[in-house]
Formats: sequence, C-alpha cells, structure tokens
Amino acid sequence: MGLFPVLEKMRAVFAVAVVSVGIASCVQRAAASEPARPDVGQLLQDRDMAGAVAAARVAAEAGDPDGQFNLSLFYWHGVAVPQNFQDAMRWVTLAAIGGHPKAPKAREAMLKSVEPAAQKKIMEWIRARLQKAGEEGGDDRALVLMSMSFAPEFGFEDNKEGYYWASLAVAAGQANARRRRDALIKGLSPAEVASTQERASVWFTKWRKDNRR
Repeated sequence: MGLFPVLEKMRAVFAVAVVSVGIASCVQRAAASEPARPDVGQLLQDRDMAGAVAAARVAAEAGDPDGQFNLSLFYWHGVAVPQNFQDAMRWVTLAAIGGHPKAPKAREAMLKSVEPAAQKKIMEWIRARLQKAGEEGGDDRALVLMSMSFAPEFGFEDNKEGYYWASLAVAAGQANARRRRDALIKGLSPAEVASTQERASVWFTKWRKDNRR
C-alpha cells in the first residue's frame, strides 16, 4: 500500500478511514527495521480498535515516532479512546521531535484546538518525560530529543538549553547532535557558554559516570 498524502490535506477533523490509511503506512515503514510488533494497520482492518490503540500505545511508550504519531491520531479522532486534543498534541509533538516526517503538519493543524497555556504544559510534560529517560533511564537518544524540544518550530525556543542538552548528547556518544551543538553555541555569550558547560560537567558526572575518561 502506497503512502496516501493524509497530512497534506489535514483539516480540523479527520475521517476514521484516513486514520486507518495513515497508520497502516506507518506500520509498513517501521516493519523493515524494527522487531516485530502487533500490526496496527491489520488490527484496524480487523476492526479490533482496542487492540490497535493498545499496540500504538506500546510503541509510543517505547519511544517509537510511528507509534507516537499513530496514538496521537487515535486521540484526535476519539477512536477507541475518549477524544482528547491535549493528549493528541502530546504524542504528535513527541513524534515531531523524534523526526516523524508527517508529524509537523499534523501538529500544526492540532495547535488550533489547544490553548497556549495548555501547549506550554504539554511541552513541560514532554521535557520531563525525556529528561527522566535521559537521566534515570540512561537513554542517550533522549538527550538529543531534549535539545530538539528547544528548537523554534516547537514554540518554546531556548538556545542555551538546546546547547546544553546537545552538548550532553554528543558527550554521551550521539554524534548526530554535534552539528546542532556547534550551531547553537554561536548564539551564546562567553559567559553563557562557560556556565552551561560547567552545568553539563556536573550532570555528566552524576548521570554518566561510566562514560568518563
């Protein structure tokens, strides 16, 4: 099944049939590179809506951008879960931060249904989740995503914090964050760089003791 241009034609409300097509295509894209998970697209075709939501949630909680995007659509439409625009925003934003190609446009459409104060709380929830994963869970990729959450496209830009988390990500072995780190440092003053680097050293000593040379 080819990808149907779902999100280029998004409006305030999606049709359930469109959700099915979008989710099925995401499952196909993930299948080649990830361990086998329940096929959300097949579950939808079998009209097992509860099973499809459960499968999407497992993938979303595991940090899979496809799963996060799929779960956001379930919440947006209220399919097998009560309709909840804020939960939809939580998961679609995580998917966008994680690099899902369709999530940014979906998020843009969903923003219109969520108050600015709620958007801020959603971002705080996302960052708390990523920080916990990066610290207590030892997830180095979460450090990259934390840095990305401070990018301007997500509405709560902070170059200093972006640099801080990108610096930690590179130190932890996430080389893909190097370009972002090096770009962000150019917008900081020497005093900001020094204080942020000191803060990063303290964090790294606490949370990545095994990485120290």
